[in-house]
Amino acid sequence: MALASSLCGEGWISLFDGKTLNGWTKQGDANWEVVDGVITASEGPVCLLTTEKKYQNYELELEFKAAIGTNSGIFLNTEPKVKDEAIDCYEINIADPTNAYPTGSIVKHHRIEGKGEKNEWRKYQLKVHDGVVTVILDGEKLMEYHAKPARPAGLIGLQKNKGRISFRNIRIREL
Repeated sequence: MALASSLCGEGWISLFDGKTLNGWTKQGDANWEVVDGVITASEGPVCLLTTEKKYQNYELELEFKAAIGTNSGIFLNTEPKVKDEAIDCYEINIADPTNAYPTGSIVKHHRIEGKGEKNEWRKYQLKVHDGVVTVILDGEKLMEYHAKPARPAGLIGLQKNKGRISFRNIRIREL
């Protein structure tokens, strides 16, 4: 359940109430939980925590904290169960610099040089508009990727793959 836009201003809606997983669906058996205003997972099989609502064109902002060695991601316009990242979503990766798609890359679409690993809070500003995916990490624009064809509306997913991952301050503004 999204919070009222008046809580965020300028058309922004919070996707996380800071207390519960209301508005989110577990697409597997990872140990997603909310502690001290943060969504965290550290154990269990690879899976997504997805929004209940689908989105087409939007701006998404969130903060994440990935332990060293973690592999995770933000899935945009995604299916609930992803079989192929090249077809079923835009996955903005969170992974170490040796990964085929390090942090900031769009898995199976566009690779960038990794922006390092930091066991501290970092901020993604992501935008999807008519198949153009913009990735900004910690205030630095990393890419503007033009997908052809554009993905249809889909869910937003937070991935638990390997290691401990945490998310907070998740908000969206539909375009």
